[in-house]
Amino acid sequence: MAKNFQEAVLNQVKQIPEGRITTYGAIAREITGSVRAARAVAQAVAKNPYPIIIPCHRIVRSNGDVGGYSLGVEKKTRLLRAEGVEIKGRKVVNFEKALFKKELRFVTDRMLGKLSTWLRILGHDTIYAGDINIEKESVEGDEDEDKVIAALAEHEARILLTRDKNLAASARKRGVQCVQIKTDEVMEQLKELLRHNININLEPVPVRCSECNARIRKVEEGEEDILREKNYVPTSMIGEWEFWICEHCGRIYWEGSHWRNMREKLKQNLFLKRKALPKE
Repeated sequence: MAKNFQEAVLNQVKQIPEGRITTYGAIAREITGSVRAARAVAQAVAKNPYPIIIPCHRIVRSNGDVGGYSLGVEKKTRLLRAEGVEIKGRKVVNFEKALFKKELRFVTDRMLGKLSTWLRILGHDTIYAGDINIEKESVEGDEDEDKVIAALAEHEARILLTRDKNLAASARKRGVQCVQIKTDEVMEQLKELLRHNININLEPVPVRCSECNARIRKVEEGEEDILREKNYVPTSMIGEWEFWICEHCGRIYWEGSHWRNMREKLKQNLFLKRKALPKE
């Protein structure tokens, strides 16, 4: 597992383009669905056998500090500056602007659990407020959680989705891209995103775990025992269908009738009506 984790980390590092940066936490969340593995990411990066070739100098801390580097912090700073990343002292200037964003990424409040699930089904990296572990001593109520998710959206350049008018207003003051969702039904909520010119994918894809947001991978030949361990997996279709597994929570996915039902629901509610959606 440790070797697979390091390979996953280095594969993420290879995708960071010249002149852009990401954070240890962002890579941890991409792989596991949680920033808790940020330290493990840093350890994996420290063992990078090909520094510069695999550009781990483009990973910094979430507070903008350049962080450590196997070839030394000065070398890391020189490499970043040579690529056009502005650094003052040990801090990346215009941190948010320099962040590499591969895809539409969201953070949602507690009132948007179903929307969070659907966005993950559609392949979008979506952090749900209810899944964020906040130290009890730092939380005095919903207002504090609101501050946490607004800060997360700002720090990771995510789009904040909320039903809360006050949270939406305060987030926008911080420069966070935000959509205040006004409807209750999830298909209508997806339509709202389209009305705000947020071009979400409209096809279910086996990319993310709908439960924990981590990436899923295809179950390879020789791994069939993983499938047989789950009592909800149609074992009669092993060898006939493709299956995917979330290595973070262990959930198994396949394109069965539920997948076809989701496609049909999207087609009826969104595909056929998308052109007619009025702008807000």
